[in-house]
Amino acid sequence: MGQERATAEAAIGAVLLDQWDPLAVHDLPGVHAEYAAHAHELYDILARGGSDVQVERYLRHIERDDMHHPELATRNLRPVLDALRKIEREVI
Repeated sequence: MGQERATAEAAIGAVLLDQWDPLAVHDLPGVHAEYAAHAHELYDILARGGSDVQVERYLRHIERDDMHHPELATRNLRPVLDALRKIEREVI
């Protein structure tokens, strides 16, 4: 994995922790790698030119099926999408 990809995935992971965080771990002490695999997958989606709809579907799938939080389905993900698009423009 190249340096740019590692940098981008770290930035994506930070967005997921700071702005998405369905596990509510942001304020817990320690290092949080809970979203690293999702940052890796989101990098791939963004690098392939994935749409906002594709990114949002991926995040909703994780919330609902993997993390068992279907109640988050009505949450506005626009700030997360905007932050991810900024990373995409700058790094990917």
